[in-house]
Amino acid sequence: MSDAYANETRLVGSESTVYDRALDGVVSLTVVGFALALLALVEVVDLAASGAELGEAFLAVLAVTVGGVAVVGAFSWANVVPVTSDRVRGVAAGAVVSVVVLTAVAYSGPSLASMLGWLLVFEAAVIVAAGVASRVGVVETSPDASAGLLAGVAFAVLGLAVGAAVGGSALGFGSPLWIVVALSCGLALGALTVAPREDVGSTLPAGLVVGALGISIASALLNVGWTWSPQAISGGFTGGVVVPLFVLTGSLLSAWAAAKAREGFGAQGRQYGTFLVINLNALLMLVVMVAIVAFVAMKGVGYAFHGFSVGAATAFVATLPVLVVALGRARTPVGAEEWHDGARQLFRVLPLSAVGAVAALFASVAVTGTELAYAFTYTVQVNREPKVLDTAVSVTPDLTVGTLVLLFASVALFAGFVRRYGSLENVGERGSRVARVRSALPVVVGALGALSVAFVVAGPTPFGVPLAGTLGYGLVSAGALGAVALAVLPATTLLATDVETGLAERAVAVAPVLVVGTFGSLSVFAVVAVLQATAGVVPTVAGYAVVPLAAVVAAVAALGFAGIVAGARRDADASIRTRLLGEELTLSLSATAGFLAVVALHVAFTGVPFELGALSVSDAGSLSWPMTLQAYIPLGAEPGGILPAIVGTVWLVVGATTFAVPLGVGAAVFLTEYAEQGRFTNLVEVATNALWSTPSIVFGLFGAAFLIPRLGGDESLLAGMLVLGFMLLPLVLITSREAIKSVPDEYRDASAALGVDKWTTVRSVVIPAAMPGVITGVILGVGRIAGETAPLILVLGSTLNATEAADVLGGFRFVSTAPFVENPALLGASASLPTQVWAVIAAGVSGSPSMGWASAFVLLLVVLTFYAVGITARTIFRRKLDYE
Repeated sequence: MSDAYANETRLVGSESTVYDRALDGVVSLTVVGFALALLALVEVVDLAASGAELGEAFLAVLAVTVGGVAVVGAFSWANVVPVTSDRVRGVAAGAVVSVVVLTAVAYSGPSLASMLGWLLVFEAAVIVAAGVASRVGVVETSPDASAGLLAGVAFAVLGLAVGAAVGGSALGFGSPLWIVVALSCGLALGALTVAPREDVGSTLPAGLVVGALGISIASALLNVGWTWSPQAISGGFTGGVVVPLFVLTGSLLSAWAAAKAREGFGAQGRQYGTFLVINLNALLMLVVMVAIVAFVAMKGVGYAFHGFSVGAATAFVATLPVLVVALGRARTPVGAEEWHDGARQLFRVLPLSAVGAVAALFASVAVTGTELAYAFTYTVQVNREPKVLDTAVSVTPDLTVGTLVLLFASVALFAGFVRRYGSLENVGERGSRVARVRSALPVVVGALGALSVAFVVAGPTPFGVPLAGTLGYGLVSAGALGAVALAVLPATTLLATDVETGLAERAVAVAPVLVVGTFGSLSVFAVVAVLQATAGVVPTVAGYAVVPLAAVVAAVAALGFAGIVAGARRDADASIRTRLLGEELTLSLSATAGFLAVVALHVAFTGVPFELGALSVSDAGSLSWPMTLQAYIPLGAEPGGILPAIVGTVWLVVGATTFAVPLGVGAAVFLTEYAEQGRFTNLVEVATNALWSTPSIVFGLFGAAFLIPRLGGDESLLAGMLVLGFMLLPLVLITSREAIKSVPDEYRDASAALGVDKWTTVRSVVIPAAMPGVITGVILGVGRIAGETAPLILVLGSTLNATEAADVLGGFRFVSTAPFVENPALLGASASLPTQVWAVIAAGVSGSPSMGWASAFVLLLVVLTFYAVGITARTIFRRKLDYE
């Protein structure tokens, strides 16, 4: 072998020998064959495909291969992603050549299964030739005396399996001779691995096994139509599964042997071979996991999105938080001198470009009034017979924004901007007017808040006096006007100052006015919105509600001030002034989002839509998703949706988390920080681990036998929450203990050195530092309990196609007897997504199987949503720790 690896910077074509190139090609072929087998296993490409059909599939593979190699090669050439290893370059070139050749062969007529078989035969031949070349000294290698006992045992087990399959098929499993054949093959293959020198022991056994697998496929002895149904089992094996598995096994063996030979055997060869096999196995696991999710999604996505439509304004508003997140990633200045800095900027800008393109698409629909629609069909069950219906996913030019969408987007934007906002203390000039406004604001807000509480306690007409219609009406109107005045004050002050002074200097000078105007107007708007709801009045002017109209004016003023500051910041030359203007820009944008949230709160509290020209905000919104926003309609032309099951699942997870997390974290704090480490804590740890490993059905039996008799005797939502909470508790305790243990003792010692007591140290230092680990445990636990079915069948019931969702929040009411609070919704049965899926698909209860698959798809979305919330919380805590 050449000494190419003595210098990793040499090019493949300059110093490498034919031996090196051939083995690089075999490694590439193993990766390509491995990928093709995965595609065939998940039925992306049919094993029986041939001719033009197979050629088109290979063209897609070729495009992916060439594109990936070209991108990496271009970045390597530009020194963005340096690739100096001959191995990487050789495998990349071999992958391109291999796919080009395979594409040409595919068009000549063979099936994919036949091509994969001959691919294994070719790999086996090259591997054996490499071993022989090394043994006779044609190339310079450094093999050990033996391939090792571990490799020998592995090949012996493999030979035992091959011998059992061959002997059982030829002689029959009823005859004991098949055992003799299996043992003989295993011992022979093991001896052939251990006895010779490493180069022969690593290549010859692998070549024999891979060649045998390839010949069995290429000769059609094992083809797509092949089946094997042993009498000992009820099922059987088919060629559609066995052929890809044979190719995957042969590819792993080929990769291992070729990688060892490419590195000249020895320690370096074993390292390279093991590394390659581990990565291919990781790829296999990743593909299997993605395939599971993709399979469920493909089965249920059509039914799940039947009748889905969204207005352009709603879609645009929902995109804004994502757009801001993408903007945060693209904040690095463009135009860096070094090209690789520009490439990093390119990758930071690409998400922003993609999200911006989507937002622009939604905006174009709103402006042009042209609907976007994608038509497809889905299947429902009518009188136990499948019926295909036409439907579509569409974006309509409707300019109505739903209250929840606007509230979620505006609150998310407000929280994001406020979190980035630092401080503008001791900036600018504070006048007496600003001081008076600052001192008066708490009094005004407190008075309006007290009046709201009075209306809640005494009603809108205390002692028969219509205070709500008079005093409440006037104070709501005056408060809204005052909030607008505060919101407009920064912009008017900026424009009224000396125009001869630079814009940036003037903007910095009005910082105190901006702070008071922003937080003051938001506070007044918030308390006015609450007062309006408690008083039951909606003041109007010229047909428009005063509060949302004032909030829109305030949002426009804040956005205008943000535009002025952005322009001033662009031209500012001093770094400190640039930072201060950035703080003002962030504060102005947060105020804009907050004022829009006031509009959403007004509509939510009053139930009265707010219209401003063609735009409107309404509880009804413009989002139509029957599968998730409707309940089941028994006699409808279309079956409706599974909203009650979604609501039930969300309440189950929320209730279980509320029950388990405080108990688990509290127990972890006690066991780690206070309890003496000894037999007791060890016993608790063993018991906790055992409890986490307990089958879920046992928790369900516990709930049915212990909880239900004590909760009214019937299946209930509360029983389901408690059972899932008991399942979640061990994992929260385990992960919380480990997270608390991982907090460095230096944190505790530093806090003690400052004279802080132990509980304050635990509460303010240890728990915040351990919170990312605690949240990780909660995320993992939620992923398990959200999909649990067996315990819910026992304690919650298997309500199918419910027509009403559990109203937990609205079900609370006070009573005169203990426990003085009752909630029928918690003590009644409820639908849930896991039981819905089980009832429709597994148990065969009346319902469309397509609806069952769609329910499984929605369950995945719900679990992923909980994951997203948990990951976001964990990221916030980690960043907070980093900043501190």
